[in-house]
Amino acid sequence: MDLLIILTYVAFAWAMFKIFKIPANKWTIPTAALGGIFIVSGLILLMNYNHPYTFKAQKAVISIPVVPQVTGVVIEVTDKKNTLIKKGEVLFRLDPTRYQARVDRLVADIVTAEHKQRALGAELDEMAANTQQAKATRDKFAKEYQRYARGSQAKVNPFSERDIDVA
Repeated sequence: MDLLIILTYVAFAWAMFKIFKIPANKWTIPTAALGGIFIVSGLILLMNYNHPYTFKAQKAVISIPVVPQVTGVVIEVTDKKNTLIKKGEVLFRLDPTRYQARVDRLVADIVTAEHKQRALGAELDEMAANTQQAKATRDKFAKEYQRYARGSQAKVNPFSERDIDVA
């Protein structure tokens, strides 16, 4: 672009000298050269100010940012530059320490929950046995009560007052 501006100015200056028949002497040539330097420099500065340029971004290409779904420390990057990558290919590896610790903790939580389940199952069995025992005791005392109640309604009571009070 710079060269195009310079060549345009040179062609313009040459045309001015030829069309207007300006004589080429020690004053006209340096004036045209210095004028060209100032005009071209001003245009180039304006162009660079309005249109930034870098050597690193000369081409516009489609790129896709590669971002993992999880965070972590990258321990290995594969050497796959400028090649097609298929779905499922490994691009980089993350340090598994943090994730392995979480897996180990969750496995320990599962083992703890299984032990707690067994303990609660044993406690449930114990409570069921206690319930059965309480029902058996209740049934025993209900039968004794009925026996004493039938005996107390008989003409001759076969039980003493002490037996009835204890029952």
